[in-house]
Amino acid sequence: MTNHSPAANHSPAASSRPATAMLAPSLARLARENDGLVVRAHLAARHISPAVARAAVRAKQLHRIRPGVLVTTGRWAAANGHERYVLTVKGLLLAHPEWVASHHAALALHGLPLHDVDTDLVDVVAPMKASKIRSGLHVHVATAEQLEHAGAADGPRVVPVADACVLTAAASGFEAGVVAMDAALKRRLVTREALRAALALPGVRYGIGSARAAIEAADPSAESPGETLTRLILQRSGAMVRSQVWIEDGEGTIGRVDFLVGDRVVDEFDGAVKYEGAEGKLELMREKKREERLRDAGYRVIRVTWADLRHPERLLARVGRELAAA
Repeated sequence: MTNHSPAANHSPAASSRPATAMLAPSLARLARENDGLVVRAHLAARHISPAVARAAVRAKQLHRIRPGVLVTTGRWAAANGHERYVLTVKGLLLAHPEWVASHHAALALHGLPLHDVDTDLVDVVAPMKASKIRSGLHVHVATAEQLEHAGAADGPRVVPVADACVLTAAASGFEAGVVAMDAALKRRLVTREALRAALALPGVRYGIGSARAAIEAADPSAESPGETLTRLILQRSGAMVRSQVWIEDGEGTIGRVDFLVGDRVVDEFDGAVKYEGAEGKLELMREKKREERLRDAGYRVIRVTWADLRHPERLLARVGRELAAA
């Protein structure tokens, strides 16, 4: 199981171009066309002997992701965990054009955040009569609608966003679903009505309670997975929790806070904020001034980090103390 913060999905190294200079020219062309990927199914079409690809693997110019799915060693080394999962999904779809990415594999291709999902597993749907489970792969029976509306002509085939979100909630649980749904609603990639309609999918049957609860708990005002998880923890306090609340004092508007718990406790999620350099120091000064005004106005302020989210019971205890003090 894995959690991904937004910062984990991007890095300068991960965006570097695949290194293909050492490859045979025929393999290098294939890799450049497919984000560094080379699949066995394409070799015959290009009249490339499989022995050429095997030699490149032995020379460590190509890395084998799965049987029949290879990637340039430079591309794989430059990729972070999230990008490696995306490359694995893309490679499988290149090798099997009839497959369509589903569940959290589809979320990854839609550019939506992954939380508490198994990135050793790729789910796909395909036109077949019975599902198949192999090591790290689950091939589900596709509905006619999923095949009809799958993906774009110029990219990997993928189920609609609503299907991906709801199937992920059903298979991986409530939190996994809410993180994805918050982001999809925020970006207007999906509507709550479309999410509810996806509850009728056959693959939702055994996790429909988690999926339905996730739809009702989703909030399009969340601006990051960290905010989503903070909100879900705060709601366990039993107090009223409001998101993205504007607060004023005698001087005017102080600003918008991530969460207001009860009437006087402010919770702010601090993700990967950097306070380096002149601009960073200026931002730090603004944050301190804003927090001073909040405290002067009678608010109790709690700053929440990713480390706090790993110990929800401690965060709830802090919230309880601040509520009592307020």
